[in-house]
Amino acid sequence: MWKYIFEFCDLLFCIIPVKKWRDYMRIHVLFDYRRKFNALKSKYKNIKFHNMRLTKGGGSIVFIIDNKTTFKIRKYNSETNNFERFNHEKMITDALNPLRKQTKIKFPKIEFITIGDYTFYKTNFISGKLLVNIPTHKIIKNLDKISTQLADFIYKKSLLDPVELRKIRGKKQSGFCWIHGDMCSNILINPKTMDITGIIDWEWANYRILEREFIGLVRVRKKMRKIGLDKTTKLAYEKILSERK
Repeated sequence: MWKYIFEFCDLLFCIIPVKKWRDYMRIHVLFDYRRKFNALKSKYKNIKFHNMRLTKGGGSIVFIIDNKTTFKIRKYNSETNNFERFNHEKMITDALNPLRKQTKIKFPKIEFITIGDYTFYKTNFISGKLLVNIPTHKIIKNLDKISTQLADFIYKKSLLDPVELRKIRGKKQSGFCWIHGDMCSNILINPKTMDITGIIDWEWANYRILEREFIGLVRVRKKMRKIGLDKTTKLAYEKILSERK
């Protein structure tokens, strides 16, 4: 949907008579979409971009090619916005690599791609629908399954203490572990089976007290708070702890 909206607006802005106004609208409304898209096409001439989908959210826009490859780029092209957060996310997800063999839940494996002034991050496409966009009644019906899968993922992740991240971590603290911190809007679900397929957008991940992970499940989503995803996941986590002692 967003691809067609952006394409339409890009054409519509052509009728704006003053160039600086056209440029302003294309940068601040479309986030320089056309130039970023053309940069990708110039780099990857063998890719058929007519099957490209476009999504946006948070501070980024995302180009999805053939449901195989994802190119993500910050909405505004500044060094701070574009590289610092991406680099942090890559460090975290690379260091948590052992987790990939322990769970079916996927998370991004990131490669940086620089094309001219733009830095994209390229990653594997993770299929699924965002949990927040699944109908409430369907989430409630499958809440135990979702909470158990989340709790298992959080538990396995909490056991990891990657050497590569110890400088960022600082002194080890009791009750602290590496958390995603913003899962609320970033959990992908197979809408047919209601299994979790992936967890995306790790740019705010950090070494924090574990309780923050459960708070992050509902922090900015009223729908998730009403369902009580944090409480059910925490109960499932405590059950795992008691079973594995």
